[in-house]
Amino acid sequence: MTMPVVTGRGFFARGAAIGCMAAALALSGCTTDKDKGLCPSAFVIAPTSSLTVFRENAPQDPSGELYTVWMSNVKTSCEFNKKTVTTDSTVHIAFHAKRAPNAQAAAYNVPYFVAVTHHGERIMAKKIFLAQVIFAPGQVTTDFQATVDSTVIHIARGNKIGEYEILAGFQLTRGQLDYNNKTNRYSP
Repeated sequence: MTMPVVTGRGFFARGAAIGCMAAALALSGCTTDKDKGLCPSAFVIAPTSSLTVFRENAPQDPSGELYTVWMSNVKTSCEFNKKTVTTDSTVHIAFHAKRAPNAQAAAYNVPYFVAVTHHGERIMAKKIFLAQVIFAPGQVTTDFQATVDSTVIHIARGNKIGEYEILAGFQLTRGQLDYNNKTNRYSP
C-alpha cells in the first residue's frame, strides 16, 4: 500500500501528514483479534500428544501395536468481546495416524481433551471429545482434523488474556501415559 504524499511547511502540513497516515493505517485492512493478541495461546501437551493402542493379547511394545495416533498441531482463532471481557475460540487440531500394513478397512474412536488453564497451572475448564481415525483398505497412514467450535474464556478482573492457555492432548490411561514416557513417544 502506498502512503499519500503531503508537501508543505509548518503545523498544518505536519497535521495533514499525520492525519493521512492514521487514516491509511485504519484502512489498511482488518486485523483479527488473534493478530491483536486478544486470543489465548494454544499448545499440545507433549506427554499426551500420542496414543498407542495394542492388539489384544499382544506385547506392550512396538511389535504389539495396532495403531498409533499423534496430535501434530493445534491452532486457534477467536473473537474477543470487550463488553463481556470474554474470548470465544475455535480450536483446530491436526492428527496423524499409522498402523501396520493391513488389507482391511478400520475405524477407531480416540478420546482427546481441550482444556483452559490460567498461568498453565490451574485448570479452568476441560472437555473430552472423540476423534474418528479411519483407515481405508491397505492404507497405512492417515491425516485428519477435528474442530472444537466454541471454547469461551471469561477473563477475570485484573487478569490479562496472555495468562490463559488452551491445551490439547489425548485422554490417556496411566498405562498409555507410562508407555509414552518410556518410549519418548511424542508428536512426530
